[in-house]
Amino acid sequence: MACRMKKLLLLWALVVVALSGCVEEKPSPEELKAMMIDSVEKMETAAFAVDADQAIKLVNPQETNKSLRTINFETRSVGEGAMNLSARTMKMTMTTTTSTDDVKDVVTEMEMYMINDTMYTKVDGNWTRMPGMPEETWDQQNQVKNQAELLNASEIEFIGSEKVDGVDAYKVKVVPDMETFAMILSQQVGSVPLYAMNVTEIFEGGETEWTAWIAKDSGLPLKNLIMLDLTITSEMMNIPAGEMDEIEMTIRSDTTVICSRFNEPIVIEVPEEALTAPSWLDLLMAMISQPPEEADVEQ
Repeated sequence: MACRMKKLLLLWALVVVALSGCVEEKPSPEELKAMMIDSVEKMETAAFAVDADQAIKLVNPQETNKSLRTINFETRSVGEGAMNLSARTMKMTMTTTTSTDDVKDVVTEMEMYMINDTMYTKVDGNWTRMPGMPEETWDQQNQVKNQAELLNASEIEFIGSEKVDGVDAYKVKVVPDMETFAMILSQQVGSVPLYAMNVTEIFEGGETEWTAWIAKDSGLPLKNLIMLDLTITSEMMNIPAGEMDEIEMTIRSDTTVICSRFNEPIVIEVPEEALTAPSWLDLLMAMISQPPEEADVEQ
């Protein structure tokens, strides 16, 4: 009996040792972030997709017109893009649908290309060429780098493993500091001016849920899901008393960014009509040089 028990214990010990060898060794949060930044710096091509919903509710109890005491704005933006950093080419399309209490579904179509230092934009069917863009424009339009820098500036906590488009990924909870929160806020709710606001109070009183998926093999950011629920008052806007009615603004934002096709062949070609489009400076000079129309004078 004792001999059999020893054999069972030995067998169990062997099983434990075997299973322990199968346990995944994940990097520390700082190691994962360092790997991510290194991979993004070496990245040559990538594609991305953006899906964002935003709802803003503005309440003004002092408004005498009941129909204007509460105003609702809803915006949905869906876009996709691709970039070839080695060839210095980039493309992005975006469809934005805006609704208010009185106006439903106003749709704006935007298409953008960037070749070296020239940006070509098409808004509602009209192309404009903008040469001489500053170098930092590339960083501003690089969705992958933007996502990686935000993650690197935040604390991350491993909460599981999942696949994103077939790629094994670490699922992490992201906790931003106030500075990173301000950057996210400016991106998520760019329609609201933040320069004069008390961002600290907004940060402490709001709710932020941020989940990210980071590739296990490369550390590249595959997916970001950011949800904001904020309430902003007149005091937080630093509006002097008496200059404006006491208002309250509720902002709910839900944004998903998915990155893919890392270092795969990506060829981006600018449409011919974009290449021959007038520059913004040409349009400006044409407007300035155009003589004003003479007003009709009643005799």
